[in-house]
Amino acid sequence: MRQSSTRLLTMVRSLVPHTREFAIIGGAYGVYMLLRALLIIDAPIVPFENAKTVVEIEQSLGVFWEPAAQAWALDNIHAAVIILNWVYIFAFYPIIITSSVFIYVRYRSHYDYYRPIVLASFGIALVSFAIFPLAPPRMLTGQFIDTIGEYGPAFYSSTQVGDLYNGFAAMPSLHFGWSLTFGYIFYRSGNKFLQFLGVMYPIIMLFAIVITGAHFWLDAVGGALVMIAAFRVVGAWRKFRTVHGKTPLRNFVRISSIQMVGLR
Repeated sequence: MRQSSTRLLTMVRSLVPHTREFAIIGGAYGVYMLLRALLIIDAPIVPFENAKTVVEIEQSLGVFWEPAAQAWALDNIHAAVIILNWVYIFAFYPIIITSSVFIYVRYRSHYDYYRPIVLASFGIALVSFAIFPLAPPRMLTGQFIDTIGEYGPAFYSSTQVGDLYNGFAAMPSLHFGWSLTFGYIFYRSGNKFLQFLGVMYPIIMLFAIVITGAHFWLDAVGGALVMIAAFRVVGAWRKFRTVHGKTPLRNFVRISSIQMVGLR
């Protein structure tokens, strides 16, 4: 009986760090989604003005292709549009979560390397959402069609789901930014199939976010820039820790305390 209790206690203790890890990640994402939802503004004039600005920028660059691309897809490959609706939803979170769990279990050092980068992208994206609230193309009636709202899946376009997130958080597109990051991770694996998936995953997601009217091309560029910034920020922090020690803040406090004592 005692051995069984000891084994159970050992098993429970072994699960504690893993449970804590997933609680941290889940909690961070929950806070991110909550703060993102709280950024909703009462008067949606600014997001639509910003959408107009994005359209004008793309027109000036000669890359305002979204309406023509969506119209062509609906007229010529309607079935593919339906598929992209589902890709937008089910090729994002399921792949991100499954891949993260697999990397955590099999390649812990890789997980530890990329985790702070993804967490940093939360903060950078929130700053962007606050500074530049943007209405997605699907809200620009007359120019675009909300393909998910028109053709399903119906649950994703329902009011209940819509109330859970900020509809004006289109810039940057983390759908693209994270798919690009995980595509990079897949490609670096060295496995031929994963390398192929690593190339195709962000490309397919790019088509999905544009054809569904969820994002502009520039939102995808913004998503890529957010991830580049996250890599840079985390890289700079790691370099700082390497130079100043693993706990620079603690060392700073300790040294400051010693100096204060010496001044007395």
